[in-house]
Amino acid sequence: MNLFNPIHRINSLSGAQKSAILFLCLGEERGGALMQKLDESEIRKITRAISAIGQVQAEVVEGVMDEFGQKMADSGGITGSVEAARGLLKGFLPEDRVDEILEEIEGSYTGNLWADLSQLDDKMLAEVLHKEHDQTVAVILTRMRADAVARALPLLGEERAVKIIERILSMEDLPAAAISNLEESLRREVLAKAGRNTGAETERKLVSVFNKLDSKLFESLARELEKKSPEKFHAIKQKMFVFDDLQNFAPPLLAKVMREVTGKTLPLALRGAEKAVREHFLSSLPARSRDMLQEEMTAMGPVRSRDVKQAQSELVEAALRLAENGDIELPTEDDEEMID
Repeated sequence: MNLFNPIHRINSLSGAQKSAILFLCLGEERGGALMQKLDESEIRKITRAISAIGQVQAEVVEGVMDEFGQKMADSGGITGSVEAARGLLKGFLPEDRVDEILEEIEGSYTGNLWADLSQLDDKMLAEVLHKEHDQTVAVILTRMRADAVARALPLLGEERAVKIIERILSMEDLPAAAISNLEESLRREVLAKAGRNTGAETERKLVSVFNKLDSKLFESLARELEKKSPEKFHAIKQKMFVFDDLQNFAPPLLAKVMREVTGKTLPLALRGAEKAVREHFLSSLPARSRDMLQEEMTAMGPVRSRDVKQAQSELVEAALRLAENGDIELPTEDDEEMID
């Protein structure tokens, strides 16, 4: 969902945004045919604008393209989105190329201010919040993801965090103009900080890739990376969460992770697990569920190692998804013991 106010003024639009409105008016077929005549750099600029422009008021559309004025006035404007951009690009580019362009755009800037702010690393998030007034920080925190707010509060210090929470508890509805001004100011700053966050994004992507690699291949790569880039590789390893780490969950949390997968995923994953890991999984289940799972594993017969790896990856992804949503907390190396 686009959280920015609808665009009302034509003089605030860039050339790329005006082109985006034109293409959205033309529709997928005609817009796609026209876009074929552009070079790749122009395609990227217009695609980025289409993905982020959100709702455009009819009067602005009339100003950009007056020959479509009546049509746009009747329809009430147009809405740009990632899916709208995808529809245009699919008319003349291969699907994998479309995915690549949109992934690049979505990876660096989602068009959603509060999502982009929530994705900043701790240092950059602290830079944004420390210079703002307490009331402004309170407004910001009410719109960010819960997990990001949980990261942000300790960065402010306990005394200031208490004051900000008090403001949140007593907060009343703010004028739309005030919210709009805040969003516009933050939008520029978040984009600037996100542009300096490339290293962190690359690191997160490598963590995700390494988590999915075959264990033997990863071990081989790890030996070389530890020799050639020890500090950077160590930082990545600290952020990795692999299947064997699931045994560090207390039984109730592990049971919640297991409920996230369906079909043969769980028995397949456990067939290839180390004995200690498998026993911890089984002990986290009620007796009847445990017996059924063991019977299912026995009945499977021989299984392919790549199927086991895929099933284990699905369980890891389920745990990461729950953690991202704030439903569970991933265990860390500092956890000495888990308490039920």
